[in-house]
Amino acid sequence: MKKRPLNFLRPFLAASTICLLFAMTSCKQATKFAQVKYTAAQVNYWLDSKSTDSFIFQFYSPQVDDVKKPYQLVSYILDTAGNYLNPLHPDTLAVTKDTTVNLTGPVVLGNTYLTKKAIIAVISTDAGGKRDYDYLVFTPKISASNQHLVYAIGLVKNGKFINYADEDTKDIDSNPSPPAKM
Repeated sequence: MKKRPLNFLRPFLAASTICLLFAMTSCKQATKFAQVKYTAAQVNYWLDSKSTDSFIFQFYSPQVDDVKKPYQLVSYILDTAGNYLNPLHPDTLAVTKDTTVNLTGPVVLGNTYLTKKAIIAVISTDAGGKRDYDYLVFTPKISASNQHLVYAIGLVKNGKFINYADEDTKDIDSNPSPPAKM
């Protein structure tokens, strides 16, 4: 009876495959989203237009092949007739001081929006005047009710948050669409 020579290739391939599968499944990856700012100049430009109706926000990656770069937002402006006012050149919202939020768990990613009325409520006083602000800050969070990624909206002046909540407003978040309708 002939002895078969030991074949080291099969056990090596099997061990390599098991190690590779273990490595792939043991890594917990979180997607990074930036806290972003929409400058007062950009926002006021659109609010001053009588035809502006809504702000539509879409995810933006400055460098998709760099996993260290978080997702940001771009803003498209919708007019009262449902047309885009800046379809070729949306506003890019800048990262606030390299602040990122790591979100884990189930999440639904999609467009979100804010109405002109909601933004005016944030930047207006009870007396109807416009607050002095540097930018709106958008902080990503997962909505507990439906796992959609939405953004909490804050107001900042000189690096400090302004409490805009008054008798007419509460904390305002962007709305996911779908399911919300504009």
